[in-house]
Amino acid sequence: MIDTAKIKKTLKKSQQLAEIYECKLNLGFSGGKDSIVLKYFADYYGIDYVANFNNTQVETYKGMIGFIKANYPDVNIIHPDKEHSFFELLKKKGIPSLFRRWCCASLKHSSPKLSQYRVNTMGVRGEESKERLARGEINIIGKSKRAQEKIKKIRKTFANADSEIHCEGGKDKVNIYPIFDLTKKEVFEIIKTEKLTIPEVYYTGSFRTGCAFCPFASSKNNYLSIQKHPNIAKMWLRVLSDENFQRERQWNIIGKTNGAGLFYLYINQLLLTNNDFHKGLQYLNEKNLFGKTGLEVFQEYLNQHINHHQ
Repeated sequence: MIDTAKIKKTLKKSQQLAEIYECKLNLGFSGGKDSIVLKYFADYYGIDYVANFNNTQVETYKGMIGFIKANYPDVNIIHPDKEHSFFELLKKKGIPSLFRRWCCASLKHSSPKLSQYRVNTMGVRGEESKERLARGEINIIGKSKRAQEKIKKIRKTFANADSEIHCEGGKDKVNIYPIFDLTKKEVFEIIKTEKLTIPEVYYTGSFRTGCAFCPFASSKNNYLSIQKHPNIAKMWLRVLSDENFQRERQWNIIGKTNGAGLFYLYINQLLLTNNDFHKGLQYLNEKNLFGKTGLEVFQEYLNQHINHHQ
């Protein structure tokens, strides 16, 4: 059963916390089903918020900005400066992973243009991954001892319906997830019951919303991204093939593979463990029955789907 009372309480307290910090409550709107349901509840309960969509510029759904403008015109579209774009950050931070998702923190959940917001609410659900479940429904960006003590106090305040919210001080940003307990099934039940408009890709079953080549994406979806978003794949290859990038960010790959091989390892989730990494390298370097290495086979695949769209 959907606990709407808890969702209402969490949203109300989020607004109160934002008021105490003397800022508007930022509703992080991705255009996906979860953020749409979150916005529905925020509107239904009369929450005072500002909705912002961070344009990552690597969205899998090409029509996302048009979709938002047509169906959710009160959402602000935030475009990153060049220095904070995905591929510039990729050069500086290296390849993202399930354990180091700087891309979400830097592009989806935050932006230098949104620095005035100290309290953020987002459509994050615990069911989505073990990592998200472990992180909990309230999170603070900051690993200091003071930040960890602060989050304990805030979580306790949100858990108690009668407790008052007080400013804990500091400059940490607080992220709150009101629909954290909802299941995917419940999200779609709300969408159906309330007749909410969501991107058409959810009905085709052929693709997903979010970023192309996301660390969470399956290998199957990554290969679909190569076919559907060749220009994004080309930009990935350009960065991964750069000598400065390999020397400064991926030094352990030098002499073992090139940019295309590194891309292969990433999209097939073979950079997570040493065992997977070595298996991937073995495939890339060994020849098949036709005398071609795995790297050559993958390079031909890339040439077919990327060059075909040039």
